[in-house]
Amino acid sequence: MLKSQGKKNNDNKSTIMMKFSNLSSVMETGDHFKNGASLKSLMSRGKIKVSVVFSFILLGSQLLHSQSYTNDLPTIDVTNQYYQKEIYMQDVAKVEYIPLETNDKSPMRSQIKVFYMSEDYIIASNESDGDIFVYDGKGKRKYSFNHKGQGVEKYIRINSIAFDEAAKEIFVSVWITDNPEILVYAENGAYKRTLPCPSNFWPYLYNFDDETLLAYDMYGIFEMEGYANQPYLFISKKDGRFTDSLNIYLPVRISNTARWVGEIDGKKGNIARSIPIDYNRSFGKNFLIADWSADTIYRLTPQKELQPLIVRKPPMQSTDPKKIVSNYFATDKFMLLGVCSMDYEAMKNNQPLSQRQIMYDFRTGEVNVYRLKNGDISAQHEVTISDAITPENIGVAVYSASYLLDLDKKGELLGDLKELVKTLDEKEKTVLMRMKF
Repeated sequence: MLKSQGKKNNDNKSTIMMKFSNLSSVMETGDHFKNGASLKSLMSRGKIKVSVVFSFILLGSQLLHSQSYTNDLPTIDVTNQYYQKEIYMQDVAKVEYIPLETNDKSPMRSQIKVFYMSEDYIIASNESDGDIFVYDGKGKRKYSFNHKGQGVEKYIRINSIAFDEAAKEIFVSVWITDNPEILVYAENGAYKRTLPCPSNFWPYLYNFDDETLLAYDMYGIFEMEGYANQPYLFISKKDGRFTDSLNIYLPVRISNTARWVGEIDGKKGNIARSIPIDYNRSFGKNFLIADWSADTIYRLTPQKELQPLIVRKPPMQSTDPKKIVSNYFATDKFMLLGVCSMDYEAMKNNQPLSQRQIMYDFRTGEVNVYRLKNGDISAQHEVTISDAITPENIGVAVYSASYLLDLDKKGELLGDLKELVKTLDEKEKTVLMRMKF
């Protein structure tokens, strides 16, 4: 879910970005579709094919038909007061809990982020500490390594991780540095090669096919002739060169960060407060493309075909404050979205933002505000689905073992989760909830 970050987190990513002066001038509210990323303009350009999906066609297993531009797309009105309902995971999915194995040689110092999950692999990391963990599909540790540091073969801080399961290669995008790069390791942590990146390019990475990575420029400050203002690029896994781009052009983008000059411990300085907002997701062999500044969420096929799936209204630029739509999760039956009012003044004053979670049912066209609940937890707990790359119709949520043990002491665990907690010890820091829809 979307949560505001307070002053105590000023050493986070948003604060680090303040050293780059052009960030604040590019990522601001503005005319994000100026000269470019409307549906009609996408279709008028030649590089990427665009097809429109009728709202009554189920996603996933059925054939999608191309047609000319139409308004027959599913639409979410972000201003509507939709009926709210609670959804228990056990009612809509098969739930499995997976404790991640750890030991003295691979300490898990804090809760981790899962980047990839399949039947045979789980790839996770503690981004700030630099730990990378490789598990089998049941959570048994295969490898762990940490190459945090200065110099060749090392990363200062992890920005994102992509995993090529066929080649068993791990691609690490390095967090903001003066010399951006992508480091490639074998699954056991052995260094293989470095893919250099242009200035101001710290991409979020996705494994696209055998030869290329899909790179997302989330900050909007990368400016290179031929690729400026295009946040979706394809990169060669071999040498790092750009091989193609999605024909989505966003000259001005909305920031998820409020920045101002204020006092910190009695001294004036730059302050930044941001909220995490989900964007692109995997959908089986496809991707769901959802930039914060866009009014349309697209499906990207392995053939690089962009298929508009769902449109929000009113357009973001007509709302005040700007209402950003985030992409939480999708199955072949429904899509989960978030709507957040990007009120920078409220963020500066540490006030809560207006936020809602919305579900669109592809089969019925029904739209609801929703709350995801875990039937094995009796407390007012909501499930947050990770943005990990997963197989189609598979979701994963992350629990810290300490959180679950605390709930157990309060008598708030039920069913399978209560039984699982009996087997946990102090060394096990993380439990995954795997949901098959």
